[in-house]
Amino acid sequence: MKYSKTILITSILSLFLINNHIHSQSKSKEELGNSLAESILTKNIDSFKALLLPQKVVFKLLENNAPENIDKEERDSLMSQSEATYNNIYIPQYENNFWEIVNLTETNKIDWSNLKFVVLYKYSSKEPEYNPFLIHSRLINSDYNHFYFSAVRYKGAWFIEDKMEITKNEKYAPND
Repeated sequence: MKYSKTILITSILSLFLINNHIHSQSKSKEELGNSLAESILTKNIDSFKALLLPQKVVFKLLENNAPENIDKEERDSLMSQSEATYNNIYIPQYENNFWEIVNLTETNKIDWSNLKFVVLYKYSSKEPEYNPFLIHSRLINSDYNHFYFSAVRYKGAWFIEDKMEITKNEKYAPND
C-alpha cells in the first residue's frame, strides 16, 4: 500500500512539474504578455520568474558569444564568473523591476485589461534561434498609458529577457 502511494504521489508531482514547465513557455507574444500581466496583478514573483529566459539558455548564449580568440581556460573562467553572478546580480535586478511595476500598479490603479501586444522593434541577433523584440501595449483608464518589455523568441518559445517599463507618455515609437 505504501509503495503504491509513493508511486501515485511521485506521478502527480512529476505531472505538476512538467505542466508548470510547459506553462512557463509562452507560445506567442500575447500569451507571454498576458502571463506577465497576471503575475503582476497577483504579485506572483514565481510565475514571473518562470517567464524569464532559462538560466541554461543564458549561459549557452554567453558561451556562444564569448570572443573566439580566448583559450579554453579563459572561456571556462568567464563562464564560472557568469554562473557565480547570475543569481546574485541578474535575478535580483529582474525581481526589483517586477516589484517596481507591482508597486506602480497598486499606487496608480493601473488597469491591465484589454491588452494588445505589438512588436515595436525586432533587434538583430547572431543566433538564428534567438530573436529579441521590444513589445508594447497601451494601458487604459490610468495616468500611465504605455507598457514596454523586452522579450525573446528562442526556439519557438517566448520569454522575458530584459527590463519592463510603464510610462505616462510614449517613450518608443514603432519601427516602420
